[in-house]
Amino acid sequence: MTKPVSRIGLVGVVFGAADHALEGIENVLASFPDVIIARMSVPRCAPDSGLLTLVVNATTDQIGALAGRLGMIEAVRVKSIVL
Repeated sequence: MTKPVSRIGLVGVVFGAADHALEGIENVLASFPDVIIARMSVPRCAPDSGLLTLVVNATTDQIGALAGRLGMIEAVRVKSIVL
């Protein structure tokens, strides 16, 4: 059986101003400490919304799991890309 290949990916997260959205995002990110290489946050990119970008090094399954869990949070939209 071959070992899954790690890939570089980008995850973009747009979130509403609700505190529960930020709390949920932080909880999910804490579950993936070895996957996230870098993150940049723009807290007020538009009225009542913020932007978070993540650079990750993970398998496609891990990137999908991260994006999926983030996308289940209310007031959060997620897009991911594998490079």
